[in-house]
Amino acid sequence: MRLSTRRRAAVPTLSLPEGVGIDEVERLLRRYDPYARRRRRRITVAGQISVVCDGETLKVRNRAHQPSGAYRLARALHHHLGGTWSVEPPAPGEHDEPIEDMLRVYVPRTLLPVEPATLLRPFLPSVAIREDAALGLFWFIDENSELTVSAREVHAADRGSLAAALGPLAQSNALYECGIDDVHGPTERTAEQAWRIAEAFAEMGSVAIDRYGFRVTSGADLMSPERG
Repeated sequence: MRLSTRRRAAVPTLSLPEGVGIDEVERLLRRYDPYARRRRRRITVAGQISVVCDGETLKVRNRAHQPSGAYRLARALHHHLGGTWSVEPPAPGEHDEPIEDMLRVYVPRTLLPVEPATLLRPFLPSVAIREDAALGLFWFIDENSELTVSAREVHAADRGSLAAALGPLAQSNALYECGIDDVHGPTERTAEQAWRIAEAFAEMGSVAIDRYGFRVTSGADLMSPERG
């Protein structure tokens, strides 16, 4: 019998902080995929990624043998839950994982630039609009704020990765993304301000997710936990 020489991809394994168990992991994963399926200690998300909580450890495996999605989700779980790596996922390659804003708000309709500018003014009083025609987006900048906001249309061909987090919203006829970022990294103050901006967009039927694709419920969701 001929043995395969292909090496199996490493399975990211996270040692969880004390007190974190399968129930907390499931609650978190349902912010990533509201339709996640749990069977005993295994949770399946996005139809193909398995997360297994075995006592104090968490293993993340992609059923489709395309590990990059599992690697990104594993990094997200580490970001949200804390803990230490037993088996760390490989660092993302240059084109494997896009750099995302701290918070992204998805609005299921066309936005004219003046609409987000008006909505932002209570938070960014000196907001100014800049257009980047080459990138197909608008920037909203206040020189007195650490936050920058961008807005762009999300075309149907680019919505596949959003399906789990946005659900039916990803199929809207028009979909606009408003990215909110603190380029120096979120602080408690800028995270809370970003969340209050997201709440203002909620009147438009929007959904807010973090840089890993998890739905955001408060400013605290944007900060890493202070636990080992």
